[in-house]
Amino acid sequence: MRASDPQPFPVILIEDDDDLREAIAVTLRMNMIDFVTHQRAETVIPLLRPDLKTVLVTDYKLPGMTGLDLLKIAQKECPDLPVVIMTAFADAKLAVEALRAGARDFLIKPFVPQQLIDIIARYQPESIKANTLVTPAKDAPLVGSEILAPEHQLIAADPETIATFARCERVAATDTSVLVTGQSGVGKELVARHIHLHSKRVKGPYVAINCAAIPDTLLESILFGHEKGSFTGATKAQTGKFEQAHKGTLFLDEIGEMPASLQAKLLRVLQDKMVERIGSTELIQADVRVIAATNRNLQEQVKSGKFREDLYFRLAVFPIHVAELYKRPLDILPLADFFLSRYRLNIGRDQLSFSAGAKKLLQTYSWPGNVRELENIVQRAVLLADGDQILAEDLELEDASIHSSEMAKSAAKEMPPVVHEALNTDVDAPEGGTNIASSNDEVGQDIDSVEREHILKVLAKVDGNRTKAVEILGISARALRYKLKSYKEAGFINN
Repeated sequence: MRASDPQPFPVILIEDDDDLREAIAVTLRMNMIDFVTHQRAETVIPLLRPDLKTVLVTDYKLPGMTGLDLLKIAQKECPDLPVVIMTAFADAKLAVEALRAGARDFLIKPFVPQQLIDIIARYQPESIKANTLVTPAKDAPLVGSEILAPEHQLIAADPETIATFARCERVAATDTSVLVTGQSGVGKELVARHIHLHSKRVKGPYVAINCAAIPDTLLESILFGHEKGSFTGATKAQTGKFEQAHKGTLFLDEIGEMPASLQAKLLRVLQDKMVERIGSTELIQADVRVIAATNRNLQEQVKSGKFREDLYFRLAVFPIHVAELYKRPLDILPLADFFLSRYRLNIGRDQLSFSAGAKKLLQTYSWPGNVRELENIVQRAVLLADGDQILAEDLELEDASIHSSEMAKSAAKEMPPVVHEALNTDVDAPEGGTNIASSNDEVGQDIDSVEREHILKVLAKVDGNRTKAVEILGISARALRYKLKSYKEAGFINN
């Protein structure tokens, strides 16, 4: 891997620390990502050109020219080049400067190796030949540090999410195939991991592959493996993901992107529990529990002939839908606090917290990018906050009202009856009823605000009697209890 190679590598890594450079190199190699390494920024400058297709990952502190200096040069020579800056927690303000100078992303040391892979997948998805993810072991180190990686954590405060994970645990004890559906960023893989961790296969491997991130010409080989000489470039035999997941779980993300030519072979493997490598006639046992996920409507794809009906029914034996974040509002603040605790540790600011204004904005924003967007917003806000609190402006969500209005319009058809009723009726609070902080102006409100207004008005009408309220609202007592708790924390209930 020389700087003079005519063809650019998907990743150019610049790190002068030998141990850290090798640690990152191991992560890249394990994920089958081609890369080239440099110890100085100056040696990368000759590679910069407008048509350069790569991701530049550079440390901030380097001998001679800094990573920030290189970023500024790269902005002039190839403005579309994704540049990622790595820096220690003490240089957090420098990371902000790098973002403002045009860096696409940053990594605060120490960082979990998967964070780097996620960033590369974001800017160079075609470079991810196979993204094999194993549930982090308790002693898995963070890159550049001896701090241990966190174990699988589940954040579920909203009744919608609690019900989803209860459904996961119900199916986990079996080997039934599961199809997880939901928008991008809602946490479909978290559901798959949760099922694996609660299954009898928990001691076996957990292998994940993104079908959309791998070229069609490679996907068959990566899934089923190949023998040496079976095609041009097959210099050695390679096990496929089914073999690697033997006695464990295989997560097939974005299954709706799988080409039709592979769907028939996948169906045979699911039926026979046997896999045949490319170039071989030998059948290999594949005792694998398959969990598939998609953000597409597979039923519509079946109707249009883009997805096999028999494969759909084989995968969707037990469907699980993960709702958008705006539909499970009680998860928003717990998730934000979880991400805050993760990222403030990286920069040594243990006292950092959300202000009341920031919390209110987090709750009223519609989160079109779901949980993934929430994490990115919190990560950025941790760096932008000047004091001990993250303020509303640190979230940089000035367009929150626009998003919420658009989301409310798109969700109007999905409103529960109690919300439709709230739009057309007015419930007067009796004298001496519950003191509620509310507004009569429902024009432009998002769906959660409308629902909140109606729930609180109904409570006031029945003088706080929750039993009568749940009968009128048509929701469970637990759902009402969770909603009222969130309203109180957000300041919508004064007593």
